[in-house]
Amino acid sequence: MHATINYLSIVLCLGLSACASQPLAPSHSLTKLPVSYSKPSSESLQKIKIERVSLTDEQLRELAALPKTTAEFGSRWLVEQRPDTMRPGPWTTRLYIFDATAGHQCVRVELIDHASYEVQRTWLNDKMLFVRVSWGRIVSTDFVLDTEAIRFAYVEDANYFRLVYSQEESSQR
Repeated sequence: MHATINYLSIVLCLGLSACASQPLAPSHSLTKLPVSYSKPSSESLQKIKIERVSLTDEQLRELAALPKTTAEFGSRWLVEQRPDTMRPGPWTTRLYIFDATAGHQCVRVELIDHASYEVQRTWLNDKMLFVRVSWGRIVSTDFVLDTEAIRFAYVEDANYFRLVYSQEESSQR
């Protein structure tokens, strides 16, 4: 009995050792990630406008009627004006970022002529906001906005060609 268990243990160890020494299959290679990131194109950057603006009382009332997304500790919040994607484009989404001390002042982020997909945004902390805006089926721009300094902390274009292509290829099989 012990001899059989020892024999099976040796076979199992040799099998695992052989598997571990084999390179990963090309489809799992780290050089073929489903998304590739690159420096943002000038075209992408031209479609993202960030500025400090002063709003009228009427504009503040209109924005107050929209759902508010608050940062973790509540020192900043944003409201989003979404385009009507049931009508023909181009579509522009506007994010209005407020802080507790600004009064009529806010930061407005305009995402101009984007695809019909929703703009994704997530507060990372009470100062940094992550945004992903899709320009089409396989391209987007990801950025982290420092809402205090009103500048990018990070910005890159993303290309999902490999992800979409591999899904289409597997569905044709």
